[in-house]
Amino acid sequence: MSDHFSGGDLKTAAKLVILEEYLDVYTTILDSNWEWGDLWYVDTHSGTGKTHIDDKGINIDGSAIRAIDDYSEFFDRFYLYELNEEHFHTLHRTLSDTFDIQFDVGPVETDGEDFLVARCDDPYIRIMQMDSNQGVSFLANNANSNSHWFSFIDPKGLTAKKSTLDTLLDRGNVDILLNYQTTGVMRSAAAEHAHGAVRRTMGDDDWPEAGSREEYVQIYREKLEENGDIQPVLTKGLESPDDRRCRFDLVFACTNDGARSAMESIMNQDTLWEKAQDELGQSGLGDFI
Repeated sequence: MSDHFSGGDLKTAAKLVILEEYLDVYTTILDSNWEWGDLWYVDTHSGTGKTHIDDKGINIDGSAIRAIDDYSEFFDRFYLYELNEEHFHTLHRTLSDTFDIQFDVGPVETDGEDFLVARCDDPYIRIMQMDSNQGVSFLANNANSNSHWFSFIDPKGLTAKKSTLDTLLDRGNVDILLNYQTTGVMRSAAAEHAHGAVRRTMGDDDWPEAGSREEYVQIYREKLEENGDIQPVLTKGLESPDDRRCRFDLVFACTNDGARSAMESIMNQDTLWEKAQDELGQSGLGDFI
């Protein structure tokens, strides 16, 4: 069995294609135009570093590996969060093996706090074994406001709180790419015992209990757009051509019109699924027709 998170499929690869292609745009724009501070990469649900594709028996590089591998010369700091302690240790070991770097792993050196941190200074990486909602909010409220962040929010379930998104948006100087668990929200909204998770995800009780996937995405987008600086918020629904039972939507928010236009082109490109197939070592659409 793989040590890495399992359950990935073609839409997982498509998500990573979009992430990587946008990071190329982001670093190009900010490297030339951001003169006020550092660039930080913030990954709220970093997992183990790789994702296991069950039906292919392969591991593909996750978001943190791609960001560090391709853009360590652009980002001044990488902040990675992973709550699961076993996954946390697999993550820092995976990064060590991949990049031939060493981490100093130990308890956080902050009074009143109790979690593990893996530290590397070249490149500057901090992996925190803690709930990212708490950690990212603390970082946003206490870090230098002049740094510009790219924040990737990719939870396994309904664990990314709307309040955390609001904190990031209120901070400003941030581009956000979020994996909105569309099918999970829809199913949880229909189950009374799961309303708490939907409430934390959506931010309040203003959502239908029997809405469509499109309605839940539209409501979430409108809630984010209440922060007028990021209008319009972009979304891209992803369903694997071979399995349409589960859908998530990538949600993108930023204040730069040029970056927004670039992301819209990336999300809506005709070759997205072909590129995702290449990630898995596949070719052609024959397997999915």
